[in-house]
Amino acid sequence: MGYHIYIVSNCQAGYIEAFLGYYGIAYGTKEDLVEDIECYGNNFLQKDENIRLLAERNKLTAACYVGDIQSDYDATMKAGLPFIHAKYGFGTIDAEVPVINSFAELIDVIPEVIG
Repeated sequence: MGYHIYIVSNCQAGYIEAFLGYYGIAYGTKEDLVEDIECYGNNFLQKDENIRLLAERNKLTAACYVGDIQSDYDATMKAGLPFIHAKYGFGTIDAEVPVINSFAELIDVIPEVIG
């Protein structure tokens, strides 16, 4: 089973595009590594609202959010999705959630979270 990657951030407009462009990561279509993006700078919506917006826009029926700080977890809970803690990131999470210690581990943890 393949998975799709979407990015939601609370950054300013253009930051995700600049990041992906710098690393040569294609985005915007189903054939690209990253299918869709959304951020606070584009629409001034909070992260939980942008998570729901992106899920609705892409008609996602099963999804989870991977984040590294407590506010990522909080927004994900408000959006009603499961959460995976990227422990190699910048913060900690005050909840029992699945953890990855590297991006490579994600493929093994996703089935536990969304089936």
